[in-house]
Amino acid sequence: MMLPRDLFTVHSVRCGDGHVLLDFETDGYFCRYEGPAIEAVVPAAMPLEPYWREPSVEYPQVKPRTIGCFLLAYATALARFPRQPVRALLIDALQLERIPRPNAPSPVQLAACFERLSLYLPIQPSCLLKAYALLHYLADHGHGADWVIGVQLFPFRAHCWLAIDDVLLGERAHLLEDYVPIYRLRCR
Repeated sequence: MMLPRDLFTVHSVRCGDGHVLLDFETDGYFCRYEGPAIEAVVPAAMPLEPYWREPSVEYPQVKPRTIGCFLLAYATALARFPRQPVRALLIDALQLERIPRPNAPSPVQLAACFERLSLYLPIQPSCLLKAYALLHYLADHGHGADWVIGVQLFPFRAHCWLAIDDVLLGERAHLLEDYVPIYRLRCR
């Protein structure tokens, strides 16, 4: 499998009066508040998605097999997650085997079911772990999604979520209003 070259570069985006850089090599973010001076070093990217939509979905009935797939997805994600840099998780997400299933629910329905089952977890997983586990859950049903990383300044925060085109999976649009996408990996 050919890996995207942009997993080995620095990404930059303008946020308000500054810039945020995402460096996959050092697995870190860097913030600069000096305005246009940094654009000579790393040109600022335009936001990847100006508008996110929440799908309207009827929650599917939760079956025992659905619960098993959910638990397996989280167990697999948790086994691979600790101490891994973001780039390693993204590469692993690209290599997930998507097994086509006849009559499988849509990715939107699967994400809704995943969200419903997540309410019963004894922990509140980080956005990175949640997105990684949801990708495993979707792949088990033969689907994929785009993994989006967004940032904001003042104060600095980073967040990640899944989407298909401009449709959010397992995320709410109002929670993403302050985030500017800095990177999007197509895992479909």
